[in-house]
Amino acid sequence: MKHPIRHCSISAFNPGLLLAVLVAASTPARAIDLLQRYPTTLTAGMLEPTQAQPWQFLPGDIYRVSQFSLKVGDQLKIETGAADLGIGHCANGAICAMLIPVEGGKLTRPGASGPEAIAHIWLRFHPGEINKLFPAETISAGASTAVMGPMRSIAAGKFRSSYHAGMNAMIPEPKDMTVDVDTRAGVRRFFMVNTQAKTAEYVNAFERQPVRLAGHGKSAAPKILFTKPVEGATDVDPGLREITVTFDQDMGEGFSWTGSGPEFPPSADGEKPQWRGKRTCVLPVKLEAGHHYRVGINAPSFHNFCSAEGTAVEPSSISFTTK
Repeated sequence: MKHPIRHCSISAFNPGLLLAVLVAASTPARAIDLLQRYPTTLTAGMLEPTQAQPWQFLPGDIYRVSQFSLKVGDQLKIETGAADLGIGHCANGAICAMLIPVEGGKLTRPGASGPEAIAHIWLRFHPGEINKLFPAETISAGASTAVMGPMRSIAAGKFRSSYHAGMNAMIPEPKDMTVDVDTRAGVRRFFMVNTQAKTAEYVNAFERQPVRLAGHGKSAAPKILFTKPVEGATDVDPGLREITVTFDQDMGEGFSWTGSGPEFPPSADGEKPQWRGKRTCVLPVKLEAGHHYRVGINAPSFHNFCSAEGTAVEPSSISFTTK
């Protein structure tokens, strides 16, 4: 059966209304010049603790950036899609920025096995450099003030380790910048950047000190890619010495192999579950021939199988029978 073609018509033509519609459709969202919003007369840094400035971050300091990119020679590259942007500022202009990607982002650096997914970004910079970081055409209003809490958490955590005087801001020279990125895997990447020399010095002292945002931007629950043996197998070799599960993303260090009674396989003496890499967990077992087994992966009360960000795996199980 063919569906009728639906259409609409305008019974009373209004040229003025049509012109207004066309103008609205063709005009981009209003760009925001952040240097105008946060003007400065500073041409140098303020690096003495006695010069440190009190600063503020208010609901009116939240924006939406259509995209963000930062490249420092071949030593550092950051790219995101749309992101929420918060600007911290003092009497001398903008001094820091908090970025939380809403469309994903990645960090690339020498020596890494590949790009790392970004959870959030902290930037410390000279006030006069803000438009180089955030061109006006990429900035608009409209970001939700719901990110206020997470951004305050980022600022509080970063100020403790970003060369400030307590919670007052010291201002770097125009060529200097701190780039402090927390990855979704829970590792913090801290760089001291010189934009003139195009260098990004990596500081590993903060790797294990991420700023975690409770309940914000959690990843999807990990999925099981495959298990050994496979679910429902009926001809498993009783000589099998380990059960494994492999997930689709990097995992935390915990695990919850669950079950009890004769269906749950015992482990060989002295052997314990362990992770083989970041995605495959191994349960040592001692099987019998002609036996039915069932091993749980998490349970309603036990959910230590979780992603590196803390998102728990949905409870499931592996059932199989040995030959």
